[in-house]
Amino acid sequence: MVRDADCAPPTVLPVGRSLKTAAEALTALRLLGTNPDGVTAETLGAALGKSAATARYLLNTLCQEGFATKVGTTGVHRLAAGPPWGEAWGDPMRLGQIELPERLCDAVTELYHRTRQRAYLARWDEGATVIVDARGHQGLARIPDLTERIPLAQAHALAVTKALVATCEDRVALVADQEELTPFTGTTITSTSALDLELARVRRRGVAIDREEFAEGFCCVAAPIVAPDGRVAASLALSTPARRFAQESTEIARAVREIAEEASRDWAEQDAREALEAAAGGVPHHHVVPVGATSASPPAGRRSDEEVVSDLP
Repeated sequence: MVRDADCAPPTVLPVGRSLKTAAEALTALRLLGTNPDGVTAETLGAALGKSAATARYLLNTLCQEGFATKVGTTGVHRLAAGPPWGEAWGDPMRLGQIELPERLCDAVTELYHRTRQRAYLARWDEGATVIVDARGHQGLARIPDLTERIPLAQAHALAVTKALVATCEDRVALVADQEELTPFTGTTITSTSALDLELARVRRRGVAIDREEFAEGFCCVAAPIVAPDGRVAASLALSTPARRFAQESTEIARAVREIAEEASRDWAEQDAREALEAAAGGVPHHHVVPVGATSASPPAGRRSDEEVVSDLP
């Protein structure tokens, strides 16, 4: 059974409820810890799917309790030099954070060439889904209002995020415990019970689908990419006009799932080869897409096709 990049393996039991305010406070701490220049209430609010005023109250509370500090009157807040109980914070990056190999970008290109539809690679980052790579061609329709950093408030309506969330209890709770699940279209899931059923289907089928749930006229399909240690590290996704999806849904879903599975196998095989080289005293050649960055240059091969463009999102 696969598990998510930063969470313990899922169980067969239903996802338990969590204390929403505690989860939000922890998300705020992680955001502060990974942004040394500080964060604003607006940034935190976008990550939580809350108003800036609500986020400001949360940041003020963290300051009052000694976890954060204000930077003058700039509106910026930073993590305190150390926790209120003393000593040091340690590594601000969460344990188990996985860096995505640059070769995963080849899966995005493969999906685009196989379907001729806009393809994406995404990862989870502190309560948001971040698109780190994308393929398309001139004139290919884009999902309106889709940004490179997809906030938590949109997570329930997009396949690319469902594929990242489904296997992680903490992330499921973050999405489900929002004050409301915004209805972007008439088919958006807006109840926690329906969302629980939807995420169970994602876990069972290995593929996530949204049928015009975020934008009318567009359907999306996504599948998880699994790291060598069995954790879900990214999602591979595709967006397509609803009319085409109605005619080719089976073929489209199969393409996304197969390419994601192939990318996972390739990653595992390459990791095993590098481990053998390291054990033999060699120095493996290892490229990664750093957290918070996108691939700046295309790998060799079909990516050189002038028709293919990297356009985020």
